[in-house]
Amino acid sequence: MSSNNATRAALAVASGLAMGLAFPKFDHGLLAWVALVPLFYVIEGESMRRVFWWAYLQGFASYVVQFYWIPIPLHDFADVRMEFAIFPMFLLAGIVAINTAVAIWAGEFIARRTRIPSVITMPVAWTAVELIRTYFPIGFPWNLLGYTAYHNLGLIQFAEFTGVYGVSALIVFFNAVVYVVIARRGDSRSQAVSLSALTALMIVLVAFGAWRIRDLKNAPIAGSFKVAMVQGNIPQSLKWDPNFLSQSYKVYQDETEDAAKRGADLIVWPEAAAAFLFQPDDRYPAMLTSDAQYRTALLTLARNIGKPILFGAPALAVKNDRVAGFYNRADLVSDQGEVLAHYDKIELVPFGEYVPARALLGFFVNRIVEGMGDMIPGKEQTLFEVKGAKLGILICYESIFPDFTRREVNEGADILVNITNDAWYGESSAPYQVLAMAVMRSIETKVPMVRTANTGFSALIEPTGEITNRTPLFKRGTTIVNVSWRPVRTLYTIVGDLFAEICLVLTAIGLIVGWRWPRPATIEVAPVRSRKLATNGRPH
Repeated sequence: MSSNNATRAALAVASGLAMGLAFPKFDHGLLAWVALVPLFYVIEGESMRRVFWWAYLQGFASYVVQFYWIPIPLHDFADVRMEFAIFPMFLLAGIVAINTAVAIWAGEFIARRTRIPSVITMPVAWTAVELIRTYFPIGFPWNLLGYTAYHNLGLIQFAEFTGVYGVSALIVFFNAVVYVVIARRGDSRSQAVSLSALTALMIVLVAFGAWRIRDLKNAPIAGSFKVAMVQGNIPQSLKWDPNFLSQSYKVYQDETEDAAKRGADLIVWPEAAAAFLFQPDDRYPAMLTSDAQYRTALLTLARNIGKPILFGAPALAVKNDRVAGFYNRADLVSDQGEVLAHYDKIELVPFGEYVPARALLGFFVNRIVEGMGDMIPGKEQTLFEVKGAKLGILICYESIFPDFTRREVNEGADILVNITNDAWYGESSAPYQVLAMAVMRSIETKVPMVRTANTGFSALIEPTGEITNRTPLFKRGTTIVNVSWRPVRTLYTIVGDLFAEICLVLTAIGLIVGWRWPRPATIEVAPVRSRKLATNGRPH
């Protein structure tokens, strides 16, 4: 490798590491706003093929930092030796890095083949690829770039129009303008136009954010009640042990009785907190004898305390009198001890709750979710009604899907309830990352979220995205929060991913135009060391 290529490789890796560190739990969010600048320098004047591979290297380095937690559940709960458990991490980082490569390549290709500045093509192409990643090939919108700004509440309120995709686009635009200002010293016009546009945009967004936060706090309240978030802190290694079931149930029973005495109107347990089959099924009496006892105990508990209980529990998926697998279910029991409703998780965790393309990968990949078996996705989103409010239920992984959450709110959800079990990840960055992603769901919809986790983080997320009453990791206890909802609906709730879809269409058009009618390459590329950077394909 030549010294020039070694320098470019080092800069690409540094760019990726900086972007990885911008995400929780490292939380150096400001790095995201400049992390792409070294990459833009690296791809300056390179062939399109090399642009792709430099961007891929950047993405791979970034996702290794973001996904370092993946070996933890494989090692701790699937008995995979750590030296082998790291390979799935590298594999996933390598796959997702393709998105970074495609986004940067597309933005650069369109800029070089048309007269559209890269400060426009890069954010648009990046947003288009993030939308694709949300749905294809298996749906994995984990750590979209916009989540790095989850604590900049005064700036990102505009996500109620664009979703998280708009925040990602803003960050890429900021990076592109910074590159113009730093690298294009001989083009004062490009610098002035780009910097002026960015400055005006940031001023407008900050002003809107300040107004919106104040407006939400002063908006009339449609209703409120007290919710108890029960954090059982049941060790994952014991959670599905039949010999430990009586102890784990006793934990939730005691915490629930105490919460009722403290005035809670609704008690919420985490995902799969009831580690038994709750639903009745007379076709399998021998299998469900023990489970039926706990079902009766739970119904009696709700009736005795006179409070509704919302909890997670596995449920049999029975088809044609045969057990096909399990649902990951949320149940609501009334204060009279009656089952009011249930919801079966739709968005399942790939390789955790099901194996994608099992015919091809099933021989090589085993599930890591103890006690659950093959999970079956639910078919429809269900709203629960409690104390005059409609609750939209999100089980674990579902909180990272923007449109999935939006549809629940569009159907009338006043409050989002996210029940989850993040015990798999230990004290790694994963619990911090899913909390950050959940924040964006409330900002997009302006609906509060009650998040109850087995080992944390449990929290109340306000419509502004403010995290309140956050519990520590791996600490048992119950937090009671007062949840208020307001009759506010956002543009994103109504139109969904329209902004990202427009970016996807524009990117597709740009690629077609650039391929069919390429601009003649008449500009000679100067060596990077001369600092006379080529004008083709750079932000201006």
